[in-house]
Amino acid sequence: MNADHPAIKFESLDKTYISKKQKLKALTNFSWEIGKGEIVGLLGPNGAGKTTLVNILMGFSRPDSGEIYFNGKIKKFGEPRFKYYSSANKADGELNTGYLPESFRPNPNITVQDYIIFLFGLSNIKSKSAKPEVNQLLTKVGMEKYSNKRVSTLSKGMAQRLGLAQAFINDPDILVLDEPTSGLDPVGRSEVIEFLLKQKKNNKTIFFCSHILSEVEQVCDKIGILVKGQLKISGKIKYLFQQTKTHNLNQLFKKMVKNTE
Repeated sequence: MNADHPAIKFESLDKTYISKKQKLKALTNFSWEIGKGEIVGLLGPNGAGKTTLVNILMGFSRPDSGEIYFNGKIKKFGEPRFKYYSSANKADGELNTGYLPESFRPNPNITVQDYIIFLFGLSNIKSKSAKPEVNQLLTKVGMEKYSNKRVSTLSKGMAQRLGLAQAFINDPDILVLDEPTSGLDPVGRSEVIEFLLKQKKNNKTIFFCSHILSEVEQVCDKIGILVKGQLKISGKIKYLFQQTKTHNLNQLFKKMVKNTE
């Protein structure tokens, strides 16, 4: 990987949704950089534009204007960033990306193992050769004992772990996680947080959206607060506290939202 470029660079993104009744500005001149090996959290109230940004980042939607760069290479919109492929097929300098959507709903009628094998098949890895990698992947997220369980029998916590497992197929350089602890109890949340911190030690770049301020403050190197489509503030958390004369993330978040209103 080229150390001279950030893992992800957003440059002047704009996005407006137009209906018969109104225009909704989802993103306005959004610019931000995420460095390699950082855990970065994007915060914002409902309707702030977080999901729109993730959809554009992953290639599921196009911006009206602006660019995204991965490791210094411009993203071509129309080619989804989220794709399963073997590392051998990865272009020189390209950063492979794993993705966990907010609403992760795999086929409930197949086993955990078969679901992951199916996804490996999308990267042209045959089921026989995929099985050792599948077992290794499930072990990484603590699901090796659930390999033969049907997806429909999993608890919310285990289902979310399965989502993390599929995001880790082919050992991605970047993880994009949309509300990774959504619907989990405190134990499940703490396990996911512990898992993310372990990945930081492996130099993974992690970009995630969340509305749970305490977990963001616990794991993130830096944050950004998005309000009404605009990035109101970003940087390292302790620096932002000093800059805004706040003492915790709850105070900072409320201040940014209130100032916008």
